Amino acid sequence: MNQIKTIELLRSKYNSLVISKSQTAEELRVSQATIDRMRKIGDIESVKVGGSVMFKIDEIARFLSEA
Repeated sequence: MNQIKTIELLRSKYNSLVISKSQTAEELRVSQATIDRMRKIGDIESVKVGGSVMFKIDEIARFLSEA
């Protein structure tokens, strides 16, 4: 699936521009600990929203398209 289709699918599914760490782990089919390691080494970028670590849908789609 191409990046634009993935963005559209995820935005439709979550009705948001960002998703939580647990949702990101579910979409990437990895553990939350793996998401933390990926953030630490710079494989995937995150943003803080109200103290919570969130991930932009565009970033998730980019990562999936490069995988």
